[in-house]
Amino acid sequence: MYVNHDVILLNKLHAQIENELNRLGLLFRVFSRSKSEESIKTKISSKAEGYYSVDGKKLQDLYGIRIALYFPDDLQIAQKALEGLYILDSKEVDKQDSEIFSATRCNYVFKLKKEISDESYILKKIPLVDDTFEVQFRTILSEGWHEVEHDLRYKCKDDWDDHPDLKRALNGIYASLETSEWGMTRLFEDLAHRHYKSSEWPAMMRNKFRLRAGNVLSSELENAINTGDLGKKIFRLNRAKLLLTILKYKIDIPINLNNILYICNHFFLKSSVVNDVTPHVIRAKFSELEDHYNNNKKKMNK
Repeated sequence: MYVNHDVILLNKLHAQIENELNRLGLLFRVFSRSKSEESIKTKISSKAEGYYSVDGKKLQDLYGIRIALYFPDDLQIAQKALEGLYILDSKEVDKQDSEIFSATRCNYVFKLKKEISDESYILKKIPLVDDTFEVQFRTILSEGWHEVEHDLRYKCKDDWDDHPDLKRALNGIYASLETSEWGMTRLFEDLAHRHYKSSEWPAMMRNKFRLRAGNVLSSELENAINTGDLGKKIFRLNRAKLLLTILKYKIDIPINLNNILYICNHFFLKSSVVNDVTPHVIRAKFSELEDHYNNNKKKMNK
């Protein structure tokens, strides 16, 4: 049955995305769905004749992915991760208006990899469907609000026509969730600072980097951090730069506290003490990835 086959392809797409975000150690959830042939035909027929055409606009959300990040500062990281994995076709990102309470859309459309598009029953059968998929980026706290809003306001707009005060109140709830998200991020920053002041290095790193990285830091690395002002340098590292470095050099090693410190040291800290206890295979891997990146950059500049 085609439905089962397209669900298998959706699961493959879902796994690709999860694997890429897990490579970074991000805290997230991924949700996915595949449109059925009946659903696609219904959507096409609901539009005016010629709205979709073989040589023009096509239906672009055969597969839909929703990524819910635990922290708002990870939204751009996740977007860059997928831009590095797939070809970006288009995006809709609402600009925030400080005068209006409302949710912002952050929808990207990417091209499917050929290993999926070439196998899709729907794409072979319905030429009005594009070989793309849609990704919605959200935060975990806003996810529930979006579900309520979609089912109980978006799908029944007439119910709200004469009640602008309640419309604004619902948007105000979203605004309070957004404020809470940034407040939660700040809370973990404060917690990391307290652990830094107490020289509790594993706890400091866990709460500073906010990654799925486990709880264990080797005694060798703890001792290394205790030398000089290395603890302060780690605390002052830019978290986003670390994650973008992992993306940039395509670093693919398990994300744990030890490996995070190895990455930080190789690319930023340059501590000889940490370097001495870094496994040779890890150091060689980083050097190889740097060389590969720099060689590719030279080729592109020629």
